[in-house]
Amino acid sequence: MLFCAPSMLPQVERLFKSPRMEIQISLDREQAVYTNKDEILGHVILRNETQVDINSITIRLSGSATSRLDVGRATETHQLFKTNIQLFPPKEFASSLKSRAVTVSPGKHVFPFSFSFPHASECYKASLTNGAEGKQPGSKRTQHLLRRLPPSTGDATTVEEIKYLLEATVQQDGLIRGTHKAIREVHFYCTSTMHLPMRGITDKRSVVCQPDLSEPISPRSQEPICEIEATLLNGPFLVLGQPIPLRVEITHLPGASSNYSVSLHDFQSMLIERTEVRAKGTSESKTRSWIIQTMANLRQNLVPGYDDMAEPVLRVDESVWTRHIVPTFLTPTFETCNVSRNFKLEIRLGIWFGRDHMRIFEFQFPVYIVSLAIPGLKVEKQEPAPDYYESLGLEKGLLKETM
Repeated sequence: MLFCAPSMLPQVERLFKSPRMEIQISLDREQAVYTNKDEILGHVILRNETQVDINSITIRLSGSATSRLDVGRATETHQLFKTNIQLFPPKEFASSLKSRAVTVSPGKHVFPFSFSFPHASECYKASLTNGAEGKQPGSKRTQHLLRRLPPSTGDATTVEEIKYLLEATVQQDGLIRGTHKAIREVHFYCTSTMHLPMRGITDKRSVVCQPDLSEPISPRSQEPICEIEATLLNGPFLVLGQPIPLRVEITHLPGASSNYSVSLHDFQSMLIERTEVRAKGTSESKTRSWIIQTMANLRQNLVPGYDDMAEPVLRVDESVWTRHIVPTFLTPTFETCNVSRNFKLEIRLGIWFGRDHMRIFEFQFPVYIVSLAIPGLKVEKQEPAPDYYESLGLEKGLLKETM
């Protein structure tokens, strides 16, 4: 039996004890939000108290989209992309090294890196690599979508979670082998390159306009008809941090009487957000609403104007809504293989025709929320609209997807 003298025990412990090693990922822009136009610049910092044998130091940038179902608690994660860079030893010198490991002296060592985000998700590559998807009994093959990268959203407690990570890995070789890692989340935000304004879209309602009873009614104006139009001037696109590009007009069609006043009494604009998640062949959707603006008792007369045909029209003063913006905390519209988010804009108008006849009009537009720049980081988060609705739908089967 082999015995060690007491004086030798500390030396033996130091021999087999893993040396203290600290790994840190430092970014040139701390607490930054990156866009598809940006480059991630940073350093991997290695601090070791004693000399160590290093096989390799690598860093990876990756993105993933995770969907979670409330029913059945199924979870599915798609890898959006993965990019690796070997920082040490440099590839140009690795082939000339006689040993697989390189001895690194004690101290602080800094290794710079840079990444660019891909233009589109590459989850189809992961599917082709693992080759396991769609082979389980009763499973269906997922059609992976070639789409722009979605923005960071959600967390471990939400039905959807889209995150981007930097992961530094140090492979230690020699007598004591091991893997040391450092992980850091990166916030990604997709911006659009579209040029505004674009061609508008219009929704119309034809209504019976009740005349002011204080005015005489001619036989031809018993049921005056007018048409109310709501137009989104930039088509179906709303820009975060900017007012809704809206125009509201009332046109007096032939046969309508003009001997009465028309005024705006109530106005409300609201975004209805729908998030759809899919996992294990089942999909669910969750809906919530965000009120942008609510105004009542305006008593604002509509402004007369003329369109291209010289037909008299009445217009709602745009100053009613131009002082309110689309909330910047919302995520832009996106779609991945297992998570998607879309929006509807709802406009509600309460309009008085004459003195005692008010009509409520509701317009809904499917819209795309886009961003032309990174929103400010210091934004007060708005709560969902109360007493509207928050629904959870369940639909069996896969959604139809196209490449």
